[in-house]
Amino acid sequence: MKINDKEKLTLRAIHTWLDYRSRYTDLSGFQVCIRKKGRIVFSKAYGSANLITKRPLTTRDLFHIASHSKTFTSCAVLQLVEHGKLNLQQPIITYLPELRNHKDKRFKQITLRDLLSNRSGLFRDGIDCTFWDLFKPFLSKEQFLQEVLASDLIYPPNTYSKYSNIGFSLLGLILENVLCMPYENVIDKLILKKLKNAQIFPDFSEVLRPLFADGHSRPFLKGQRLPIQHFETLSMAPATGFVANAEDTSFFFDKLLLGQGLITKEMQQELLSLNWPVMNSSQERYGLGLGFNKLSNCDVIGHAGSYPGFSTLTLLWAGTDYVISFFLNTNELTPLPAIKSIIQIIQKIDETFSHTEAQTATVSGPMLHKWGGHLFILGKKKGLRLPLDSWSPCEEAFLLKRKGENVFVCNQQSGFYSPGEPIQFTEDKHKNIDSVKWGSFSLYPEEVFLEKFKKTLL
Repeated sequence: MKINDKEKLTLRAIHTWLDYRSRYTDLSGFQVCIRKKGRIVFSKAYGSANLITKRPLTTRDLFHIASHSKTFTSCAVLQLVEHGKLNLQQPIITYLPELRNHKDKRFKQITLRDLLSNRSGLFRDGIDCTFWDLFKPFLSKEQFLQEVLASDLIYPPNTYSKYSNIGFSLLGLILENVLCMPYENVIDKLILKKLKNAQIFPDFSEVLRPLFADGHSRPFLKGQRLPIQHFETLSMAPATGFVANAEDTSFFFDKLLLGQGLITKEMQQELLSLNWPVMNSSQERYGLGLGFNKLSNCDVIGHAGSYPGFSTLTLLWAGTDYVISFFLNTNELTPLPAIKSIIQIIQKIDETFSHTEAQTATVSGPMLHKWGGHLFILGKKKGLRLPLDSWSPCEEAFLLKRKGENVFVCNQQSGFYSPGEPIQFTEDKHKNIDSVKWGSFSLYPEEVFLEKFKKTLL
């Protein structure tokens, strides 16, 4: 797909911001993939696959994508609904004879739709879920069934949207029972064979280890992040076991939500419209294996994933044909603000510059002073300043107006700084911005600033 000049400008700004963030934070590494109309327009990896070995992260490295797994399981279930092999309104005990004699009689009321929409009333992870601490293995099929049979419902079915890995793991058993094959074979048959050799697997296995990025802890020990072991999720793979990279996960979500070949258009419309409020959450809703979120600047639909050492997110920007994945190999809540900001940068540049202005706009690299880094985009009449030291740069984006040759002003800055005063830019012989004088601040390209900064140190 051909990328126009405004998109080129936007993607350059996004890369400059993300590259800077990767070098000026203590994060390990992250992958970012942006698809538009099904095609990759941006795919990069930043930082390290392992902080000890310092191996650079690549776009092909595998991540534990955790609860993204629920959307894959949902896709398989919805295909069988279309083929008449499952009914969303049917009680799950129709497909799970193992649960017909459960001591909590309310189990007989749980429908397939209740499991898909997290409205079953089930435990989130079971009574004993210390496997999430990786202190013991995840549950085998036999252990999982024992756990379910031993636990009562927390709430009556179809009352509240309350997240449950147990519920989606039961969906995996239903798929196995209906098709008489292991879950991984179900997924291979219904989904993976239709995804053009995408590197997506229903669970971790030792044979995949060489293809993996390593997950990392929070900075617990003297500010250090340390690599964490990989574990199989076994019976809970349908809820949290999948492994993939950002490129291939975004491919699946694009094909499921916007494309063809996985579910019909009618089912697609139902998948994108059916959702219920999440208990005690004002902005979030949950549908049939999909999360719905109302951000300040747009609505998004997709799924997050959190696994020890990994934090991942894939979102469709509702009303557009953008699908964005942000995969981080450490436990932080960075993916949502990062994707939100990617969308905001696209919006901000689109509203500031026309296609004609974008053709000749100048984009700086990171421009630094002692208090942080900034990105400048300068057109013939207007410009933008984006701060680089935040995962929410557009919250402090400033519009600049040209006042003369290489001179702009900003009237949006706080009165404690220099609103309305001239901002003087200089360029090198290649027309690259090589200095900015803004009030009491002088900004320089990264390497130049660091050399100057060294002279000020004790």
